[in-house]
Amino acid sequence: MISPELLLQNSVDGIFLGLFYSLVAMGLALIFGVMDIINFAHGDLLMIAAYFVWLTSVDLSVDPTLTALLLIPLFFIIGIGIFFGMIQPVLGKEPLIQIAVTVGLGLILQNIALAMFKAQPKAVPYSIFNFSYSLGPLTIYASKLFIAVISIVTMYALNVFLNKTYIGLAMRSTTDNREVAQLMGINTRMLYAVTFGLGVALIALSSSLWMTFGQVQPYLGTSFSLISWVIVAMGGLGGITGVVYSGLIVGVAESLGSLFLTPSARMAVVYIIFFLVLWFRPRGLFGRR
Repeated sequence: MISPELLLQNSVDGIFLGLFYSLVAMGLALIFGVMDIINFAHGDLLMIAAYFVWLTSVDLSVDPTLTALLLIPLFFIIGIGIFFGMIQPVLGKEPLIQIAVTVGLGLILQNIALAMFKAQPKAVPYSIFNFSYSLGPLTIYASKLFIAVISIVTMYALNVFLNKTYIGLAMRSTTDNREVAQLMGINTRMLYAVTFGLGVALIALSSSLWMTFGQVQPYLGTSFSLISWVIVAMGGLGGITGVVYSGLIVGVAESLGSLFLTPSARMAVVYIIFFLVLWFRPRGLFGRR
């Protein structure tokens, strides 16, 4: 028998985890929605950013949360560089070519991490959020609560950016109809560069938050890529709302699944829900197209 307290604890932890997953998937949803590019290197970019966090925290004794101040602008520039160097040449090409380029980028990053850091997991030795407190029957972990708050604030800021700024409105227009957006004078080439840079910057923020309680190893990117694609597909390109609700579903399902299944099998619950959602709603929960 599972006690109500344990069920409540895992539900709350699942909500916190789901909000973090939403932030991780947001960069992927933004790039795919605006550019129609399938970025299979999404998780591997997060993995590389997590190694940056680990190196900065260990060598400079900087808290992982503060590394975001350095990593966000750095990875925004890296994202723009990846766009001009690898993504722009395959725009408009066959989807298989685009997939090959991003998969190749992911494999390159993964093998670089293996060569430099080996397969041993790395963790930050200390974080200012490594504590917890009790709230009735609940144990609230400060790191997870902080991550949830930052995720909510970031997604709210992104929503304001997409709805109130010229660049954000241009992104939404391009998502709805690329040809009309070009006819209206939108420079899609530069817009794509900014979009890809912003998507990678969101990955950098996610990596800083992840390292407050998680570990990094070269194959971390594979799991995050898969979870991100499940969330984006389940949301159905329904904007931030779709990503948030899908992330919450995935987080709570994974957390509650751990009560009944082994750690290696708990994701089965997530994939069953994902299958059922797409079976009854092929466009996703909030799909517009």
